Amino acid sequence: MNPRTLVLALLCGTLAAGCSSAEGPVAGELEVRLATPNTDDRAVLFLLRGAQTAVTAPSGSNYRILKAPLGTDTLRVLVIAPQGGHLAAGALVRIAVPDTRQAASYVARPLDVATTAYAQRLVTGYQLTVVQP
Repeated sequence: MNPRTLVLALLCGTLAAGCSSAEGPVAGELEVRLATPNTDDRAVLFLLRGAQTAVTAPSGSNYRILKAPLGTDTLRVLVIAPQGGHLAAGALVRIAVPDTRQAASYVARPLDVATTAYAQRLVTGYQLTVVQP
């Protein structure tokens, strides 16, 4: 094999190896994380926008999750801590999605919060973010 052909073959091989990244969607899970200014939250109701196939409690929690669809890619989600417990800052729910690379296109917005005494609380100071776990 002449040197020119060898260099061309190596160059083609290198280019082919560099193009092996996944072009299509990468299905998996994202996480909705809660930032709260309080330590006695019992429940939070929020709006979740973005294509999802399932919404579940994060592993290790015993939160109860209730969902109500509002449209094609929009849900109202209610997360309730167990009796005698409270919601902790951090992982609130996990969502199964068709493409984890689209995490930035998901929106979670708090609608209502209840204390452990079931008193309604203003959502000022609460933040929900959608991230890859």
